[in-house]
Amino acid sequence: MKYKEAGVDIEKGDTFKKYIKKLSNVIGGFGGTFEIPKGYKHPLLVSSVDSVGTKLKIAMQLGIHNTVGKDIVNHCVNDILTLGAKPLYFMDYIGTGKLNLEQQKEVINGIVDACKENDILLLGGETAELPGLYNLEEYDLVGFITGIVEKNNLIDGSKIMPGDKLIGLPSNGLHTNGYSLVRKIIKDKGLSLNLKIPELGSGLGEELLKIHRSYKDLLTPFLDKVKGLIHITGGGFYGNVPRILPKGLGAKIYKDSWDIPPIFKFIQHEGEVEEREMFEVFNMGIGMIVIVDDFEVLSGICAISTSLPDGRQAGTFGGKEKISFIGEIKRGERVEII
Repeated sequence: MKYKEAGVDIEKGDTFKKYIKKLSNVIGGFGGTFEIPKGYKHPLLVSSVDSVGTKLKIAMQLGIHNTVGKDIVNHCVNDILTLGAKPLYFMDYIGTGKLNLEQQKEVINGIVDACKENDILLLGGETAELPGLYNLEEYDLVGFITGIVEKNNLIDGSKIMPGDKLIGLPSNGLHTNGYSLVRKIIKDKGLSLNLKIPELGSGLGEELLKIHRSYKDLLTPFLDKVKGLIHITGGGFYGNVPRILPKGLGAKIYKDSWDIPPIFKFIQHEGEVEEREMFEVFNMGIGMIVIVDDFEVLSGICAISTSLPDGRQAGTFGGKEKISFIGEIKRGERVEII
């Protein structure tokens, strides 16, 4: 009996490795090396790992796989960005029941493109053909990232004080969270991913595969001016906001201070999801929260450009990104969304 008869095709795996090696000439050994950049006095390495989760199920149903490759890189970049870290290199893990070369080439192309966009090195990875553990047509995708930050520039939330402002940076849809709930709603309601939804301006599946955006280029020039960064991922607002706050502090968030994108309203309506549950699961249109003090607001990093008729304040971040002033830090260890 041969390994191939047990479901593992070594030759196909070697073909995929050769394809990847063409995309990154540092891949191929048993490990990868990276020289710490010069110029740091007390460098700290910052690492993180995450997965795309069940968003992959949507990608598999639609037969579109390059977007999830970008998702996992951008998600990991944002995670270490919250500590003020510059990303250095990325590694991936792809586990599958049966290796589909064309499918996985799309995935790795997405990863390579996002690494280039974020100016980081794809240092290595692992592709495992595991029949019996994964269904034959399915795969899992996990990303590992390492970045660097000067110790004195580490963003740890320790300087956050009552009265500091919360700035909301827009998301690009669901990003990579809440898909298990969305998929259950789709199944229970008998919805098609090809369903055209006028208020979305696209099909449901196309909307759900929108790429998790990276905030690196927008935020990097201002990392020394912010007090805290909160990546709104799994756990939504209630789970992620407390992660950066010092003991004894909470946050008050005004849910009407930004326009919640139509996809979230669609999910809430179709699934009859309670409002609090929505804010516990999804980013609701805010992918990253920036915490700054009044001085930084007045000095131009987040200049107010408009005071809307209903009392909401909007503005720009660094003169580039339209943002909303969504709340402030308060005493008491609670996140209030009012």
